[in-house]
Amino acid sequence: MRWWFPKTPSLALRLSIAFSVSIVIVAGAYLSVQAVVAERFASFITEQSLKGQTNDIAEAIETDPVDGTVVVRLAARDAYGFDAFFANLKYRVLSADGRVVATSDGIGDSLLPAIAVERQDGHFSLVDRDGVRLHVAAVRHDVAGVPYIVQIGRSDRFAELALEAIVPAVTEAVGIVAAISILVLSILSYLGIRSVLRPIRIASEAAASVGQSNLSTRLPVQEVPSEIRPLIVAFNGVLDRLQTAFDSQQRFFANAAHELKTPIALLRGQLEGATGAVPVQALRDVDMIARAVGQLLHIAEVSGGRSLERRPVAIDELARQVAGHLSWRAERVEVSLHLECAGDGIEISADAGELVVLLKNLVENAIDFSPEGGLVRIRVASDGLEVEDQGCGVPEAQRERVFERFWRGPGTARPGSGLGLAICQEVAWAHGWQIRCGVASSGGALFRVDFDGPPPA
Repeated sequence: MRWWFPKTPSLALRLSIAFSVSIVIVAGAYLSVQAVVAERFASFITEQSLKGQTNDIAEAIETDPVDGTVVVRLAARDAYGFDAFFANLKYRVLSADGRVVATSDGIGDSLLPAIAVERQDGHFSLVDRDGVRLHVAAVRHDVAGVPYIVQIGRSDRFAELALEAIVPAVTEAVGIVAAISILVLSILSYLGIRSVLRPIRIASEAAASVGQSNLSTRLPVQEVPSEIRPLIVAFNGVLDRLQTAFDSQQRFFANAAHELKTPIALLRGQLEGATGAVPVQALRDVDMIARAVGQLLHIAEVSGGRSLERRPVAIDELARQVAGHLSWRAERVEVSLHLECAGDGIEISADAGELVVLLKNLVENAIDFSPEGGLVRIRVASDGLEVEDQGCGVPEAQRERVFERFWRGPGTARPGSGLGLAICQEVAWAHGWQIRCGVASSGGALFRVDFDGPPPA
């Protein structure tokens, strides 16, 4: 029965539609059964109705105490039918010897002339009378100890008139009630199912919030249905093992970087204190190794969940300091730095030291990939910052990979460890910012950090 389900991931909506369709099917089946019953058992219903009317006639029989005349005094609402439909609705009251002692139309003949009176009790049949086909029922009733046979005759036309008057009103009423019932049941079932699924929804939201910065978060299991609880418990177990492995990895990075800093510093001191001439390239290689170790230690600290010291920071002044600090490096490769600020005194909430690292790495990266005579633009605003260069840019297929640790583009000959942009991403994520790589108007690379954007996935 999946063919009538909508293509929707909402289990609550699917179940609500299932309930609604089920109600419609049940209602249709009920009406169909009613129609079949009305058609198949119309004769039986007519017989029972006629026999019931004989009770009304019997209760209305009175005998005159003087001359013994039998009179039927029907209530106004009962007599109206016999008066208004005299050709289609008739009654007769017969004595035990077969004489007609009371009639509805003043005619003194029996409605069942071919059947002896002693055999008429409980009889039901169809008879033709003056061209009208009548359903006739006869029942014996004792009134004040005197037996009488009460005959009721009703034509099909009477039933048709009743149906024409009653069925449209009943159908309309049933339709309105059914529509309201379906609407109310659909709403109530949807709300009820949402309430039942609320613990699962909360657990899924908690699972979606788990990330590298909050691996200690666990999914709630208090109100989760018993069928789902083992899955939640198993998932929390996976998070426990993942957190243990991640913490071990971060400790390894930090310990390795920390243990390497001292030997590298000693090596550089030995090279500088050597009596002979030391190749400049050797010192540069040692400095590059020391920088990579420092970056590795820094990225381990940031990604390991170290708490940030957030406070109001004047980002325009901080950007001027970074540009001034790196001006010598830009001049060395004949690259110009241009700072654009949306205003003075632009403050954001951030860890000043980490923000300096982020901006410094972005500007250094732009300088390294700019051609001689190129221009690096730094734009700062309250909602984010941008750094763009006039280099060859980053192909679209590689714009996500530039933030991976140790990743370097194919054919890259410039020195570097491939950790600078990874540190930028970790710092941005630690603050809840988004960082992305795009293309500048000059065709170079554009890196933008959004302070007010959606939190990182």
